[in-house]
Amino acid sequence: MRTLGFRTHVLFALAAAIGVIATLERPWYAPAPPRSRQDLNSIGDLHGPVDSLTQAFSRWIGETTGTTGWDALGPWGQALAAAAAIAALGALGCLVPSLQGAAREALRYGGLACFGIAAWRVADTPGPNDVLELRYGAFVAVAAALIVFTSGSAVAGAP
Repeated sequence: MRTLGFRTHVLFALAAAIGVIATLERPWYAPAPPRSRQDLNSIGDLHGPVDSLTQAFSRWIGETTGTTGWDALGPWGQALAAAAAIAALGALGCLVPSLQGAAREALRYGGLACFGIAAWRVADTPGPNDVLELRYGAFVAVAAALIVFTSGSAVAGAP
């Protein structure tokens, strides 16, 4: 099996770090629709958690309205952007042989902080869970932060 090269991991980490910062402009949260009391005795309709989950999936991915990451996360949005910027600078620094020692640590810990903050803000919404629901910006940010972390770890562990 062929593995990706050093420069490829650097490119992935850099692109994903820029992607994390870009997702802060996209919607992360939106008001959840009110729960309506439905007639449970009607025939031919599914009512329950499975139906609610499938409707939520379509809203999470398909709706483009909501509060952006910058507005919803407040100072945590700035911390996420700073962690992504540190990881991006660390990735660029790893291309310079004389800077690799310090740059690999910046990439490693910046990627870890980036993924930690993004995953935490997806798991813990900034308010009551029944009032807000996620939007696609949060999911893309977690995926990009995971790429920063995994590619950054591969770069930092390279000889």
